[in-house]
Amino acid sequence: MSTQDLPFTQQDLRAAIPDRCFQANAWRSTAYLVFDLLIIAALYAALTQVSVWYLEWPILFLIGTMLWSLFVIGHDAGHGSFAKSRLVNTIFGILVHGAILVPYRGWQRSHAVHHMKTGHFKQEEVFRPARQGEDTLFRKIIFRSGIFVIIGWPMYKIGIRNLTTYKPITGSHYLPQSDLYTTSVRVSWYLGLAALLGFLSLYVSLGVIFGWGFFAKYILAPYLIYGAWLTFVTYMQHVSPEVPVYDEKDWTRLKGALASVDRDYGPFNWLTHNIGNLHVIHHIFPTIPHYRLQEATDAVKPILGEHYLTSKNFVLADFVRSQIKCHFVVPDDGFERYESAYTYRGSSG
Repeated sequence: MSTQDLPFTQQDLRAAIPDRCFQANAWRSTAYLVFDLLIIAALYAALTQVSVWYLEWPILFLIGTMLWSLFVIGHDAGHGSFAKSRLVNTIFGILVHGAILVPYRGWQRSHAVHHMKTGHFKQEEVFRPARQGEDTLFRKIIFRSGIFVIIGWPMYKIGIRNLTTYKPITGSHYLPQSDLYTTSVRVSWYLGLAALLGFLSLYVSLGVIFGWGFFAKYILAPYLIYGAWLTFVTYMQHVSPEVPVYDEKDWTRLKGALASVDRDYGPFNWLTHNIGNLHVIHHIFPTIPHYRLQEATDAVKPILGEHYLTSKNFVLADFVRSQIKCHFVVPDDGFERYESAYTYRGSSG
């Protein structure tokens, strides 16, 4: 497929979207952040009042969900859509992501690479596919078992970013030797790590004071749930039998941006700031604040037509479908398409 195969340009899509959709409002963004923090505080208060597992786990799940919502607020800051001021975005990004143990500047850079090369067969930053025969035993175990949902986020942060190579030094989000580090953000890089270490020290101190059972229940469990949310939603945004993966000669930024799927998370759509159900427009225009994504999506859907990928199925059913049908990619007419190891009979390539 060539760029001419799309009957519209990025400029056509931009012209259809009201200008207000691109205007960040720091006060409104802060209100969402405060709302998230109040819910988290209320949930923790509720958790202290129950003592049976069948009441504790739903509350822990909701706490982890709200930590995922906090990540999305920091995600806005990383794209410059939390506020108009770059300094305000950096401050809030460092603090919000530090609280959930994300090295802000390292993540911001790797996430920017993901946006720059979404849908690129060789340069995609997350869930980069492999061709048949290149699908290693390590990838098979991690992906086909589904265990990546639990361990994927910690793995990504320490340097296993594509499940292709493990680079504990140059691939890490934590170390200045990382390929994500640039001297232009030296101060904020170290401030982000300092914030992370400060919050981590606080959490470990709570474990020392109140016991490691307390640490596991109040800190570790919500952290793992939020990480699972992040990994699961990212996978569902970009891995599906319908999602094309483009070769070097056929990839364009707009085609890559459209290689995303909007899925329905029911009541969690709004609670998690629409990061999963309004993701296509975010990839086309990453600087739109999360609270303007619906309006922008509605504006461009008539133009996108069949190029807009969405699913209203129960999201766990779609997850199982992708787990069964998306094991590796094979060449097609100008792109790579996902195939299942259980049914594919072509030659390896």
